[in-house]
This record gives sequence, C-alpha cells and structure tokens, in this order.
Amino acid sequence: MLPPHVSVVERTMDNTTRPEPDKADFPSNAPIVEQAAFLLEYAVLAPSSHNSQPWLFAVADDEIRVYADESRQLTVADPDGRELYLSVGCALENLVIAAKQFGLGVTVTYASETENRRADDATTRHVATVRLEPDTPAKTDQDAALFDAITERRTNHHPFQATSVPEPILERFEDDATTAGIGLELVTDTIRKEEIAALQTQADERQFADPEYRAELGYWIGSGALGASWLAARIGQLAVRHLDLGDREGRKNSTLVTSAPVIAALTATSDDLETQLDVGRVFERLALTATSEGLAVHPMSQILEVDALRADLAALLELEESTPMHLFRLGYADPDTTRTPRRPLEDVTT
Repeated sequence: MLPPHVSVVERTMDNTTRPEPDKADFPSNAPIVEQAAFLLEYAVLAPSSHNSQPWLFAVADDEIRVYADESRQLTVADPDGRELYLSVGCALENLVIAAKQFGLGVTVTYASETENRRADDATTRHVATVRLEPDTPAKTDQDAALFDAITERRTNHHPFQATSVPEPILERFEDDATTAGIGLELVTDTIRKEEIAALQTQADERQFADPEYRAELGYWIGSGALGASWLAARIGQLAVRHLDLGDREGRKNSTLVTSAPVIAALTATSDDLETQLDVGRVFERLALTATSEGLAVHPMSQILEVDALRADLAALLELEESTPMHLFRLGYADPDTTRTPRRPLEDVTT
C-alpha cells in the first residue's frame, strides 16, 4: 500500500516509453491544431524532479493550455510545490522553442490566480496559455541549436572534469537569466564549493533520516520513473525505503559538488508561481545551451528542500534581497546515456 502522501503513477514506466520525435514529421500543411499537438512531443522531454512529469496540456485551435498536475507533487521533498512549477516551466520553454523552430509565432500568457483552478479537478492548475500564429518568425542558428538540444539533453550524474567552462558561455548564461529577470550566481572558487558540499552532506543526511522522505523517493524509483530496469527499480525501492543511506549519499553528492568546475544557482526576489515558472524556463534554456556546447548539467535540489540549509546557502552566496531557487552543477563529463522514460502523450493531454 502506498503512503498517503504519495501520488499514484498511471503505469510503471520503462525505457521504451519515451517519445523520439523527428522534426521531419512536423505536419507543416495541417491545421494549426495538429501542429500544436505535435509540439507536445518536445515539451514532455523536459526534466522534472524525480522525473515526476507534473504537467498536462490541452490543445484547442491555435492555443495550448499548460496545466500543473499537483497530484504528482513530491509532498515531502517539495511541500510548497516550487520544484513542481519549475518542472512545468521547463516543459513550457521546450514548447516555445519547438514552436519557433517550426515557424510559429508564440505568445505566452500566465493564468491569473482567479482562473487557474479547474472546477472538475482541484489538483489540476492552469498556469499558462501558449497562443500560436503561423508567423514564420526569423530563426537564428542559436534558436536551431537549442531546438536540436531538446532531444539530446540529459541529466548527467557522473563526476565532472576539472576543465573550466569558457567565459563566453558563462556570459551567455548570465545574459539569458538577466533578460528573464532571474539572478544567476556562478560559484567557481574551491572554498565556496567546499562549503556548498558541506551543506549538501547535511541535506542528504537529514532527508534520508526521514522515513517519509525515503518512502516517497522509493516510490518513484520503484515506478521506473528514473529509468532503471524493472528489477533494478524494485531493488532500489526496497533499499531506499528500508535503509538510511544518508551518510553514503552525502559523501557521494558532496564529491560531485566539489568535482564540478561551476556550481550555479538561479535566484529571484520573489517565490511566487510566475517566478517559479520563469526560473524553470531559464533553467531549461541554460540546460539546452549547455547541451549544445558539449557541457553537462546536473540539478541538485536537496539543499533547497531543507529550509534552514536554503537560508545557509543564501548567506553563503551573500544574497540580500533574493533567494536561491534552483541549484545545479555545470561542467564537462563523460556522457550519461540514461534515457529516462516519459508518460505517454495520451496521459498528459486533457
């Protein structure tokens, strides 16, 4: 029996349940509603916490309504839903990038607080509407590179090489974040990376000491959402649920932090729903940029999931009026070929 705080996944996923869209299949001569539906194959390739994929879409005429599926919230690790809405923001950014690739003009409007709850489903929240126009906007080589990176992007869990990230790439990251009104802190010095690694160790130890956290993580591992085989998923589920792995995970993850040439933190002056969506969109854009440049990215959210440690990180980064919203490693690494599965499109359309 599942713990009461854990959402139900429709079916066990495996590595075969992942769309592999081919841009040559875009229905260029079809009505715009069919073109909109095709774009969803790229939207769902976005990253999400525990690969929970907490998004839903509704296509009608020239609009795609984007919903957050709060039934898939990680209620222990992410009680306020920040990571859920960041994940939906990532999917939204993929959708926008894909639309531009196929010559469609895009207007994104965030839903107001008064209109974003569905009367028939309290766990489904309308967060944005994407309006498409057959505009054929000018497309740059950079736009095309971001689109191509959607199908290539992976979360890389390997240790990173010591090779520095070129300054022009970091400047591009900063420009993209600033344009969206989001802050970006880039930590490259050894002392602060070691301090962040110490926070990472504390976060892992605190979380794995919590049986409810282990049950939630074990559930998602057991569902196959993280890309393991059926047997490996079940073994992992049992280990996580019944063993306190905090010390081991803390040592492993702190080493991952110190191995990275860059630890990046996206920051914001507010923590409301629109800001969370914006942070998710910026992160996905940065992750796609990194992929197009041969770089690896690895989100590390544990510190931000413990309020006291999130405050410690803000102090370490000397943030006065903003707060850390998303933390990730950036650098060069051996490729991570794990293909995490995706929910079938029929499960994410409404």
